[in-house]
Amino acid sequence: MLQSGDRASRDALEARGLIKVDKRGRYNTVWMTITATGLEWAEENLATTPAASKVAAPILQTWLTRISVYMSGQNIRLKSILGLADDQTRGTETAAESPAPPEPGPTLVAPFDYVALRARIRQAYLDLTGGRLNTRALLSDLREKLKDIDRPTLDEALKRMQREEEASLYQLDNRVEITDADRAAAIYFGIEPRHILWIER
Repeated sequence: MLQSGDRASRDALEARGLIKVDKRGRYNTVWMTITATGLEWAEENLATTPAASKVAAPILQTWLTRISVYMSGQNIRLKSILGLADDQTRGTETAAESPAPPEPGPTLVAPFDYVALRARIRQAYLDLTGGRLNTRALLSDLREKLKDIDRPTLDEALKRMQREEEASLYQLDNRVEITDADRAAAIYFGIEPRHILWIER
């Protein structure tokens, strides 16, 4: 549930045409989608210091997660983005040693197999719910069962399942019930965290 301050920030962004806000699903979940104007503003202001707001960190985390997934899929190294040469990323002690052998060529990173990953997510969900559909499973528990899958890949698969209406991601409404593990495992849509996976069929 958004607090009043969060809603005010959201309304301000919508008024400037940076995001589009609508409600979806049985619980009228608030969805925020960045507009073309918002994307252009973000590209022009990447170096801007984030606002001193409790909602800034989740937004930044969402952007960085998307960038991480893109970098992995395109085999882009962080040192390339930062403009660092190979010798700037090695320890200073290598300067006195003989020249290091050339690094092997880049390893091609194949896109993850979404169909296989979706099947694993469904199986993990059923394991957590005792084989029942229409039952909640905490993302913190799901991540523990699928800890061999890196977070950006798992998050993208879960979001795609929601987009394709194969699953739903919900927030724990009872704040007392939310643990640190739930907060750490949450997936963010805009500034709204989701803690629960729900599969109906």
